[in-house]
Amino acid sequence: MKKMLESYKQEKQNRIILEGVFTVKNFALVQAIGTFLLLLYMIILWGLPLVPALATFDYLNCFADGQSQIITYLITAFSAVIAFLVYVHGLLLFSGATQRILRVRVEGERRIEPLQSWMTVRWAVCGQLHRATWPVLTHVIPSPIANFYYKLAGAKIGKKVQINTVGINDPGMMIIEDNVVIGGAAVINGHIVEKGQLILSPITFKKGSLIGSRATIQPGVVVGEGAVIATNALVAKWKIVPDGEVWGGLPAKCIRKNSDRPSLVE
Repeated sequence: MKKMLESYKQEKQNRIILEGVFTVKNFALVQAIGTFLLLLYMIILWGLPLVPALATFDYLNCFADGQSQIITYLITAFSAVIAFLVYVHGLLLFSGATQRILRVRVEGERRIEPLQSWMTVRWAVCGQLHRATWPVLTHVIPSPIANFYYKLAGAKIGKKVQINTVGINDPGMMIIEDNVVIGGAAVINGHIVEKGQLILSPITFKKGSLIGSRATIQPGVVVGEGAVIATNALVAKWKIVPDGEVWGGLPAKCIRKNSDRPSLVE
């Protein structure tokens, strides 16, 4: 019985090794085919939200019939703007829902897979779907609309959170508690590539923490309650920023033990 168990384990190990070799040898082909399929899907992703947008435009623009030229111009102009807003919301909804379906889930502190793996393919597709929203997402940050999009894409977001960046590159890796503020152009990466491996790890922003504009946060970081990350700082992977501290620099380190600011009320 023991020999049979050892034989089974060895056979399973050999199968895993062979599957790894198969994946590596065929990854270039998978990548090429996947890129083509993704481009086709991008046509759908960008095109489908145009359907309700164009329908909205046609409906509103019909009120221009029989009007004077200036009124016709006004109705057409405002119809186009309203149709654009319909398109923005449709694209965010469609992209966020697709990311939620495809997102890579991490059990525990981190997940490590070969760079040339199916997990990488899923992660890359989600990344492209998020980048496809940038031109329109930038017009709705910060707002409940942006928060809803990030939630739909997989982020866990608390109450009274202000997100002023399109640079949350792995929404499914984000845990953002109440009253967190993320500044403009901040880059939050729940992934890193090292030694031919893709590493995914959740990032946690605890209650009341503040991420300065253009700061960069790497995977596995925990920003403590009430802590502040200064403008342009880079918080390296796996760092834990204690509650209430102020971190800044490149790489970031503690520059002040207390983030309390003087009250403006006498």
